[in-house]
Amino acid sequence: MDLESTPLFAKIYGGMIGSAVGDALGGPVEGLPFEEIERRHGRVESMLPYRKEPAEHNQFTNEPGSYTDDTRLNLILCEAIIEAQGDVTRGDFAKALVAYHYRHTGELERAFIEEYYLKSLYGARKLIYGGQPTNGAIMGNAPLGLIHPADPRTAFSVAFDLAFVTDGYAKESAAISAAAIAAAMRPGATVASLIDDALEAASWHRREGPLWGKTIEKFPWARFEARLNEDLIDAAVEVAEKHRDVFAVRSELYERLRVSPLGSEAAQTLAVAVAMLVASGGDYRQTVIGAVNYGRDNDSYAAVAGAIAGALHGVGAIPADWIAAVRAANPGPDIEEVAKQLAGLTLARHRERQRRVGDVEKLLE
Repeated sequence: MDLESTPLFAKIYGGMIGSAVGDALGGPVEGLPFEEIERRHGRVESMLPYRKEPAEHNQFTNEPGSYTDDTRLNLILCEAIIEAQGDVTRGDFAKALVAYHYRHTGELERAFIEEYYLKSLYGARKLIYGGQPTNGAIMGNAPLGLIHPADPRTAFSVAFDLAFVTDGYAKESAAISAAAIAAAMRPGATVASLIDDALEAASWHRREGPLWGKTIEKFPWARFEARLNEDLIDAAVEVAEKHRDVFAVRSELYERLRVSPLGSEAAQTLAVAVAMLVASGGDYRQTVIGAVNYGRDNDSYAAVAGAIAGALHGVGAIPADWIAAVRAANPGPDIEEVAKQLAGLTLARHRERQRRVGDVEKLLE
């Protein structure tokens, strides 16, 4: 089998490079409201050079196409997945974070990894970024969806376990995103089906009693604590279906999706990505352009949206000049080569599952 000619590889590579492209497009205008982006640039539809100093959670170089911490985390996670031969655990990810810390002595690299590295060592004793529900996990966990194609429940479960780099409901945000990517890889998947499948995986994963369900319906505070991701996704879909335009949705989404002053809040990141997918009809290019021009923490919004749309359509849906810019601007590892390794591991695990199914069938004879 020529694995690189299969839809499996196209979707894995599409999810990986699709996320990196979104990250690199959004990085130069990260943190700006959409009105300011329009004032300075009109609509951002191509790779821009950076006009700000390199920083630990931004770009390391100012070349157009340079990605940020979102993609760096994706690649560290890939290192853990590859070393674990696909069956990655929390400990494997922690080991990769620690290894990155000791491999790099530069101030930028050390500052980037410091919070994640310390969290991997001290667990609950270390409140990463003060315990805020940041998008530190959702922005860099696309590989967990990609290595579990058509299996959103497993993707959700693994992603939730590996979301120790954030806190609170942000763990569920990260897991829903991974489940959406896994669901996007199903043959015949649509934007609507992948959203439904991801939310079903979240519901399946929870362990709640019947009385808590009544409490959620009775008290708004309880629903905020227990169903924030679903509520924001529902709001995002409603707004996106009303406007069906990635630019027209912005003003209303700014009001509907606001949770706190935290710009990198995880549930909002997920909801913005979903809104852009729905508003664009799933088109990769428009999804990412919409997320970038939304403003705020737009490199993360575009990284998450780009991973889902890339997994849905495959690498062929991503403009070649965007891919070329990212590949030229960043040092290794080469994302295409990483995708080949992920695809190989995914195929090997699939073959092993088939063997086990065959064994069970023999037990039923």
